[in-house]
Amino acid sequence: MIFRTAEPEDQDGLSALDVGDTASPWLAEVAEIVGGLIAWRDDPEAGDEAREVVVAEEDGELVAVTAHVALVDDVGRIWLEHRYLMVTAVRVDQQRTGVGTVLVESVLADLAGRGVRTVEWLVDPANTPSIWFSRTNFPEADESNPPEDRPYTLFVLEL
Repeated sequence: MIFRTAEPEDQDGLSALDVGDTASPWLAEVAEIVGGLIAWRDDPEAGDEAREVVVAEEDGELVAVTAHVALVDDVGRIWLEHRYLMVTAVRVDQQRTGVGTVLVESVLADLAGRGVRTVEWLVDPANTPSIWFSRTNFPEADESNPPEDRPYTLFVLEL
């Protein structure tokens, strides 16, 4: 398995990444986000947010992806040492194999090596597989339900 920065040529593979039954509202949202990651990353309006997309490739096929961005406060200041993990998606036939865990752990290690201090992400509380993934793989992450993020659960991990 190879982890690498996504390239524009990965757009078709990301658009076709089968994340599972998109009748589920959160999987439909994940599929939509994944299909737009290259445009999101390359958006000239993003400024210095340091948007990054990392893919997992096996035998020339994309099997997982994650994307993260620097946090931006209410007045527009960009905090490079604090990141928001926007999405992690694993192809349905690769789910529960550890690919997602290894991909996220690899990205977190890279971010820590670059001086990032915290990473946070939101999960819909009805998305029990993602809640389980977060609690199982990152039990040291603080978990809360801030009023501004309701109904989502916020996870904050100190690196």
